[in-house]
Amino acid sequence: MTGTQDQRDERQQEVTSVVLKFLGIAVAIGLVIGIGAWILVKAAGLDSTSSGGSGATNVQPVTPLPTTALPVPSASVPTTDLPTVTPVSGDLNLTAAPVFVKPMERINLTGSWPGHDNESLLVQRLEGGSWADFGVQVNVNVGTFATYVMTGRPGDQRFRVFDPTTQTASNEVTVTVG
Repeated sequence: MTGTQDQRDERQQEVTSVVLKFLGIAVAIGLVIGIGAWILVKAAGLDSTSSGGSGATNVQPVTPLPTTALPVPSASVPTTDLPTVTPVSGDLNLTAAPVFVKPMERINLTGSWPGHDNESLLVQRLEGGSWADFGVQVNVNVGTFATYVMTGRPGDQRFRVFDPTTQTASNEVTVTVG
């Protein structure tokens, strides 16, 4: 019986040795992570050991956002060197991209119609000298709209969008299909 008892003791010592090694490795990893985190907190200045006790004495106040637009340049500033900017007039504007496509390729139509949110616009194409509905509608959202069309008709195709509520038409855009 002493043989089996010795085997049990050896087995128990091996298990104890493995558990202690595992715990030692876990403690070492924990210390490395803890020390690394402490160094990062100190380096970033996030520690709360500053005088005052609250830990928030070094916090910079939040600068409020401006509530007014930039001032208008005075007459003393030479305006010849400044770029000219056309203010938004509220017109119904349309752009197309790309302007050269193969038949049945996507033509992206985007634009703006400021102040006319939730309006439904009709896409129209010039056919035989008059504007015809193309069968695509687009809604204005936050003053802008975007849709696409596809056509297999070759040549220069002229598109516009039309607001039937206000009877307002956009500028024309020409796309060459070929």
